[in-house]
Amino acid sequence: MLNEIAICDYIKNRPSDGSDVLVDIREKRLFEFGTIPGAVNIPINEIRRLYQLPKDKSIYVFCQSGEISEEIVELLSDAGYTAYNLTGGYREYFRECLS
Repeated sequence: MLNEIAICDYIKNRPSDGSDVLVDIREKRLFEFGTIPGAVNIPINEIRRLYQLPKDKSIYVFCQSGEISEEIVELLSDAGYTAYNLTGGYREYFRECLS
């Protein structure tokens, strides 16, 4: 079963204790144009870097729409990570969470 959370819910309830890692898997140019504060950029074409993330933290992944990040969360979960897909992606964050 895939772990999912609406991106705006994550933003409202994001842990402040450093127990999570927020990962933006969009291309570097999109990340540089704008992202969610505190996100690290691991573009999809550098997918192997994802496996360097700490397994003792929850990993929250987003892309532009939430579709590709869904697949990445499945891979991370299969590799033993506690990972969550942020549904709606950056597009939803930009449209709804900032208002």
